[in-house]
Amino acid sequence: MRSRKLSLPRSIWFAAFVASLVATGVAWGETPSDFKPNRLRMGVRPPTASPSEGAMPGSPTTAAQSDPAGDTSDAKAVPAEPSELPSDDSASPFASAPPPVPNQLPDSPTSPAPVSPAANGAANLMPEGVKEPLVAGGPSEAAEEPLKPIPASGEAEPIEIHSASFKSVTPGVSTLDDIQSQWGAPIEIGRYEGLILHLYRVEPFERVEVVLADDKVSSIVIRLDRPFPADLVTKQLNLTNLQPVLVSNEVGEILGQSFPERGVLFAFEPSDSAGKASMSVVQIILEPITAEPFLLRAETLLDTQPDLSLRDLDQAIKFAPENSRAYWLRARLLAARGEPDSALEAAEQAVGREPENPRYLLTQGQILASLGRFSDSKAAVEKSIRLSDDSPHVKARALCMLGDLYNSGPQPDYAKAIQFHTDAIKIADGLVEDRHPAVRLAAKEVMIDAHLGAAHDVAWGVWNQKEVSVPRWLDRASAFADDLISSDGGTAEYRLRVATRALAASVGMPKAFDPTKWAEEAVRVGEQLIATTPEAQKAKCRWDLGTALYDAVQVCQIRQENEAALKYGQQAVEYLESSMEARRASSTDRYLLGRLYFRMGAIYAVGKTDHRSAVAWFEKAIPRLDHSAAQVNSSETGRLGETFVSMGVSYWETGQRDRAVSLTQRGVQLIEDAVKSGTSEQSALEIPYGNLANMHRQLGKPDTAGEYVRRAARASSGTIQR
Repeated sequence: MRSRKLSLPRSIWFAAFVASLVATGVAWGETPSDFKPNRLRMGVRPPTASPSEGAMPGSPTTAAQSDPAGDTSDAKAVPAEPSELPSDDSASPFASAPPPVPNQLPDSPTSPAPVSPAANGAANLMPEGVKEPLVAGGPSEAAEEPLKPIPASGEAEPIEIHSASFKSVTPGVSTLDDIQSQWGAPIEIGRYEGLILHLYRVEPFERVEVVLADDKVSSIVIRLDRPFPADLVTKQLNLTNLQPVLVSNEVGEILGQSFPERGVLFAFEPSDSAGKASMSVVQIILEPITAEPFLLRAETLLDTQPDLSLRDLDQAIKFAPENSRAYWLRARLLAARGEPDSALEAAEQAVGREPENPRYLLTQGQILASLGRFSDSKAAVEKSIRLSDDSPHVKARALCMLGDLYNSGPQPDYAKAIQFHTDAIKIADGLVEDRHPAVRLAAKEVMIDAHLGAAHDVAWGVWNQKEVSVPRWLDRASAFADDLISSDGGTAEYRLRVATRALAASVGMPKAFDPTKWAEEAVRVGEQLIATTPEAQKAKCRWDLGTALYDAVQVCQIRQENEAALKYGQQAVEYLESSMEARRASSTDRYLLGRLYFRMGAIYAVGKTDHRSAVAWFEKAIPRLDHSAAQVNSSETGRLGETFVSMGVSYWETGQRDRAVSLTQRGVQLIEDAVKSGTSEQSALEIPYGNLANMHRQLGKPDTAGEYVRRAARASSGTIQR
């Protein structure tokens, strides 16, 4: 028998290609949820209180209120608008940093037991598992019957994992002696880079190729004599209850389909349409079970079926415990599920294995920010920027995120924030036409988020002509969102993102920004997403919509548009409550809902002088706010104390005097803690002490009242109490 070099079997380059995908992350690039900063999840709040929350309703003393949107004599020129962005790195849209933000601001915007093989796919593939040969062309009962997908709920029991066999030969298990005893001598033998290639004819297939490494079968390639529909092949191989994953190359061409639990790959006939699979099988490839197909499927299902994705990641880590990408994907998934502590642990596992991977550092930075660790977060993101020169789309995303960190931390710096956002735009702008879909999509997402970030920087900073500049930044972001949807198959989630961030910007300039347009757009798009997205994503859509409407409530409340505030507030409550019933709500989520309940009550107390209705809302707010007191960021402690003081007034006005005193004292304790930590000024205690003085005076306790009068005077003068 002569020996000659055969053509390279598809299994070799196909496996190498899958490995390259996992190594580079190009075809399976970052999803929007990975880097999209969520200010609410980060627990980010400005250090000062809302005008409606700074003073105690009905208090004998009222605090002076400032308008965060008003012009001041110290305001700087507005940063460059989108059409005026500098083209060189040395140019700057402003000459110097703006003065501090006005002191009184509203809330920061929100943004198992295995089953038998018989029930889960045959262990042995054709020809033993096929009653009749595959037939190409023409309708058939097998081809017409639709497949039954794995339930999206993720509640299906785990499927037993074992390599598929072909005529008693199993990749990764069978040896050269095994295959010779089962199939006899091959028709031809070839060699390629240390591998031995055997060619067989196994009825009904004319060409079956076996690749051997170290005398063990590493893969089997069954070449079909004509293309067959993938669903027909899937059914005849008894794989219909397995969830496959499509495999594409770096330019988005879909090459095949993998069934991770069996080590089965379908190689597809090339498609006539770019980015669309032909779904016509020309080769069936059997390989040992490895981590890579589980990783690919996990990333594909990361947003739509998180439970199944997590199961795949666990399986991948079982097969490859040192695989850093598996830990990275796990970190992203857990962060999206509202489990930041577990997410950080997974991110640290990924970074520990690849300390110079900019993607992993970026995810670590995002999670650190969600835990309120802004200094650590900035350090991780800055390191990601330094290491991402070879991945400009990653660098652009990191710069955008650094801008978000500077505009959302305890001490925002809007001048630095807009510089990083414009730097991100300059890099991403050169990538929006890239031939690689993952790079192109990532760049367009950065263009959306960086323009939204710049709108936020201008709205919340102290700049002139904000009312002109902010809408232009938002219009540019909206145009990129529309383009991504129309040209690259994006979903309406991008439009919801624009509406959400527009409402967040409006909180920074409420007197000049009517939120109605964006609130109605958020409801329209949000309802569309809730109706059309998989069940696993509906809770997130409701939460995003609810947090957007929370911002609309704030703006309407400051504008004294009470009916609109109550309308959007009631909608926000319904969306947030229904979301929390279906998702793993974090302490930050519960705190946000508590603040919304408080705001609804404050609208009744201040806007309508209806303290009885206010107390009904406060009863819902107090347990959530009280439970969160020990967990909120230190910069939030003082404002939380002011919230309790404000609620105490309505309880006093409805005759619940003991409850009123208790709430006010609780608030005073929190404000005193904030003063000691340096996150609140001593003067913040003047009104609360005055309220307690009035309460004790009316309760017939003049001595206690007098003590609080003296404390209020010291607080007013800024005297530090010892």
